[in-house]
Amino acid sequence: MAKYQKTVDIWKLSQEQRKGLQAGQWITAGKDGKYETKGIWCGVGKSGNDVAIWLGNLASRKGAARLEHIRFMMQYAKG
Repeated sequence: MAKYQKTVDIWKLSQEQRKGLQAGQWITAGKDGKYETKGIWCGVGKSGNDVAIWLGNLASRKGAARLEHIRFMMQYAKG
């Protein structure tokens, strides 16, 4: 899974499939892709944790703060 796809439900993927997702991929976590469960995939961290930016959390940040949060989370996923 190295190319961007339509929104992917990460609850339906195995750990290996999630590791193969490209950073920046639009994702959802069940619940039929409602706004609260849509996000941006960042990757799998060193300890095996899934790292994503959820749109509900990102909504409160604007402009430079939003971009900084995205950069931070992407870097966090890389370890």
